[in-house]
Amino acid sequence: MNFTLQQLKVFMIVVQNESITKASEELHMTQPAVSIQIKNLQAQF
Repeated sequence: MNFTLQQLKVFMIVVQNESITKASEELHMTQPAVSIQIKNLQAQF
């Protein structure tokens, strides 16, 4: 398992906001970038 702190942060913000759209706004990232971070985190498990 080689996940990054950035991936965990993105995951945490998505869960808190219950929305990738809202999380992307809070993180100042595009929605696809957030989705990629989540996808890469899931691939570690």
